[in-house]
Amino acid sequence: MYRSVFSLLAGLLLVMGLTACATPYGIYADKRPIEVLKDDAMLRSKVSDAPKAQGFTGVNELTVHSYFGKVFLTGELAETQRTKAVQTTQGVLGVKSVTPHWFISMKADAGGDTAIKLRLEKNLVSTDGVTSSRIDYVVNSGRVVLLGVVDNEAERSSAIKAARRTHGVRSVTSYLFIRDMAPAPLQPPHTEQKTISI
Repeated sequence: MYRSVFSLLAGLLLVMGLTACATPYGIYADKRPIEVLKDDAMLRSKVSDAPKAQGFTGVNELTVHSYFGKVFLTGELAETQRTKAVQTTQGVLGVKSVTPHWFISMKADAGGDTAIKLRLEKNLVSTDGVTSSRIDYVVNSGRVVLLGVVDNEAERSSAIKAARRTHGVRSVTSYLFIRDMAPAPLQPPHTEQKTISI
């Protein structure tokens, strides 16, 4: 009995340490079964390590998220490495699909993105009907990508509106999907355009 309790606690700590939902509330609010949370956390870790093992450069600009085995890659990566990053990710055991979202490099004030992240988090937390602990986001030069699992279309719409009204946000791309629905099928890589407005 102690062994199974220890295994459950170890799995829970692993999930808390490897996911953005690093609080017990976040895990509770996530609504994915604990086994799925654990699998997604392990997958995220394996995918994050794969490009480094392949000798990629600039992988510090690559962010990995996983939901139900569906992997999302976001960040700035040289065009010559993008296809290889997707192929490497597809080769990781357990990956069901890969959706890349590449940013075109823009000169940015890192402090500006940090301030936007804080304002975005505040907007998500204060928006009725949005459980912000289930929503991950990436901010790059004022461009926001929302990722995660939400309960319904109203929550997804509210989260997108909250991001759009955040001061400093230039664009919002959503990869939020409804918990009981499968994510959209694999789409071609998305690359931000240099001129973006909301």
